Amino acid sequence: MAHNRGLSINSLLLFCFALIALLPVSLLGFKIYDAAWDNAWREVREKHQLLAENLAQPINIYVHGHKTTLAITANLIRDLNFPSASTIDSLDYVLEESLNLSEGLCGVFLLDSDKEIATYKSEYRIAADFDHTLFKELEFVDTAILNKRTMISPVRINPLNGKPAIYIAQPVMSHGNPAEVNNVLIGELKIEPIEKLRQGIRFGEAGHSAIVDDLGHVIAHPNPDWMVEHIKDLSDLDIVKKMMAGQTGVTEFYSPFVKQTMIAGYTAVPELGWGIMVPQPKAEVDEQVRSIVFTQFSWGLVGLVVALITAHFLGRWITQPINELASAGNRLSKEGFQDNLPKIRDSAPIELQLLAGCFGAAIRGLAASRAEVEELNQSLQSKIKEATNELREANMKLSVLARSDHLTNLANRRHFEQTITNLASRRQADTDNVCLLLVDVDHFKQINDQHGHSAGDMVLIQIAEILDHHMRQTDLAARYAGDEFIVLIRAGEDIGRERAHAIRNEIAEHPFHIEGEDLQVTVSVGLFIFNVADYAHQTGQIFRNVDAAMYKAKEQGRNTVEEFRV
Repeated sequence: MAHNRGLSINSLLLFCFALIALLPVSLLGFKIYDAAWDNAWREVREKHQLLAENLAQPINIYVHGHKTTLAITANLIRDLNFPSASTIDSLDYVLEESLNLSEGLCGVFLLDSDKEIATYKSEYRIAADFDHTLFKELEFVDTAILNKRTMISPVRINPLNGKPAIYIAQPVMSHGNPAEVNNVLIGELKIEPIEKLRQGIRFGEAGHSAIVDDLGHVIAHPNPDWMVEHIKDLSDLDIVKKMMAGQTGVTEFYSPFVKQTMIAGYTAVPELGWGIMVPQPKAEVDEQVRSIVFTQFSWGLVGLVVALITAHFLGRWITQPINELASAGNRLSKEGFQDNLPKIRDSAPIELQLLAGCFGAAIRGLAASRAEVEELNQSLQSKIKEATNELREANMKLSVLARSDHLTNLANRRHFEQTITNLASRRQADTDNVCLLLVDVDHFKQINDQHGHSAGDMVLIQIAEILDHHMRQTDLAARYAGDEFIVLIRAGEDIGRERAHAIRNEIAEHPFHIEGEDLQVTVSVGLFIFNVADYAHQTGQIFRNVDAAMYKAKEQGRNTVEEFRV
């Protein structure tokens, strides 16, 4: 028998299955990496910044409470009419009570009209010959007297005990002239409670938190050496400059403490001008991203192995009966077709069993007429046509399923994004506007938590029906994410806005009947109206714009429509 050249079915199956398994993994590799970084940044923005903002409120309350305490004490001292009518004993009693009632003050000092210490009370020992002009040249004291309001000092080393200190200067108005400053009451604020609050905030293995004053000097930090003898000045760091400017956000910076690049959420404390940051080493975020990518590629490798094993057994299942038939045919041709073909086992593919039967019938019916052969050919053609039609119908159904969301029967995200991409690349010369709506279900997690995920699915289905009801032939509605829908409306600005509000109103007024109970459901709608020619090949920017509009609707209190304006 002649030697045949070419690839075997088994080799072809192995090659095709390997290509099918590797191609998506290779194409999606970069997408997976970008998505992992996007998720990591979103987590930093949501968690680090939130931690910093949550820490700002108790610190503000802590400082404000002691400002109030000093203001009350100052009123008591004013009523004593110091120094003309009161005695030092009365003042000492007032200062003692103020110190005892306020757990956050470790010292209280009363300055006379020359800004020298007239009397004081403190929790720590002070030498008898201490400098009574300690506060005389300090700027925050002069500012408090000039502006007749409470002032807070930057953090500085207390010369009386050598520890970091923050002072609050409270003007004491004259008893006879309320518009005149008679004395200044100084309260020394304890830093330990602020440090305890800071210690409770950290993120990741090597993450930490830090607090600086309005000059960028360290108030609380995990490195105690930065607050001994000399207060560490961090005002040259970009992140500290942003906090001192009253900004809030997430950024990267190089930390001189851990000596590596950090990712940090930061915020400014209202009224105080202080800054709070919660940094985490960027290497930890990189490790999270690498872990996600490694997991994805590991699953891809598992898929490749499964595909190759499947291809191997599938190839053997198909080729073994074929090889048996080929061997038997070669033997019969040498014997003059004096015997029958061996029976193909029942586990062989049906097509091969049919082939074996037809092959055997052909051998047994070599003397049959040409009409019988023609009839057999027609029968085979009919079966092939039927199989082709069935395959065509199956492909059509698969095509519909590939474009649809299984729960809501709307278009799925992939189909919608492809539609936008095709629209942007095909209609560059169009001057008509199109409208994009991003619809997010308000408090959807509460619906799932209180009524169960089946109730949440029913809400999504009913919202999808409302959206579908509003769609014209040229429009497209899709389920974009878990509780998000996205709508493409080919219409002008006024009609687009009108239809966006109509959709929101109908959902808000729709009675959602869930297991015998009516739920009120609202949505936040982001609207972006744009000209296709302006965003050719910029589909990513289109989705970011409408996403920003939807989040603005969330910030405005939900159940509203917000439009992104360039």
